[in-house]
Order: sequence, then C-alpha cells, then structure tokens
Amino acid sequence: MRIYLFPLAAVLALAIAFPSHAAEKPRTGQANQNQSKKVWTNDDMDQLRVRGLISIVGQVPETAAQAPVAPSEPAFPVYASRLEDPEWYAEKVADLQAELDKRAETLREAQTALAQAADGITQPGIALDKKNVGITPQASIAILEAQVGEVQSQLDDLSDLARQNGITPGVLRG
Repeated sequence: MRIYLFPLAAVLALAIAFPSHAAEKPRTGQANQNQSKKVWTNDDMDQLRVRGLISIVGQVPETAAQAPVAPSEPAFPVYASRLEDPEWYAEKVADLQAELDKRAETLREAQTALAQAADGITQPGIALDKKNVGITPQASIAILEAQVGEVQSQLDDLSDLARQNGITPGVLRG
C-alpha cells in the first residue's frame, strides 16, 4: 500500500493559509473607532426635532408642541385602547365571519360528499389537488366541525369583549 503525502501536505497548507489570510484583513469596527464621535445635548435635540430626525413618545413640552389642527379638518375620535374602538371590532368581526363562512362551506361540501357516497354516488377517484383534512370522511367532518366551532367561539369571545367595553351590538352585526 502506497502512502501519498502530497495531498496531506496540500490540505495542511491550505488549512493554515486560509485562517491567516482572513486575520490580515482590516475590520470595519476598528476603522470606526478612529472617527470622532458626536455627543448630543438637549440643545441639539431641538435642531434634530425641527429637521424631523427624532420623535418623542409621551408628553411633549409646550415649547415643542405642534401647531393646533385647523377646525375645518374633520376630527377623528381618539381612543385610549383599540378595545374601545368600534371600527376595530367591525374589522375583526368581518375577518372572523369570512373565515367562518369559508369553513362552513367546506364542512357542507364534505357532508354532501359523504351523503352522496352513502347513496352510491361518488366521484371517480380521489381529488389529489385538494387537501384532505382527515383519514376517513367521518374524521374529516369531525375536524371541520371543530374548526367551525373554534371560529364561532372566537366570534362569541369578541362579542363578549365588545359588550364589556360598551360597544353597541349593531357594530358587530355589520
């Protein structure tokens, strides 16, 4: 058996050369340390605020307050929380209702297909382009019923939350 030392020597040379080559490259962090740093003071904050480079969260001092809104513009109601906003409830109900309708339609299709299969009316083969929920048709229907119940439960919870926050029931009905 022959031992070839050249491939072993080449691999060792490359293993030593690559890490040392990477160590010689300058790092960007070291280059930034040589640049002068700016310390911002309160006086600079006013300049930055005027240029729109900073924003303030919370109470704004009166000197930095913006000009009042003209009375001709429509004033939109401001709520302390989204839970007090009727529009948020309307959007959530619309989303949940669309999801409920989609799942209920899927459930009806599965129930119709199962009823037709019991009467001897079946589709020729399995639809491989559609997702199957369960292993058996009965299991699929049980899973679909659970999904419909889950979305209905979310709608009920949202209705309870709206009632607790003083939202009129008409907002939830669309």
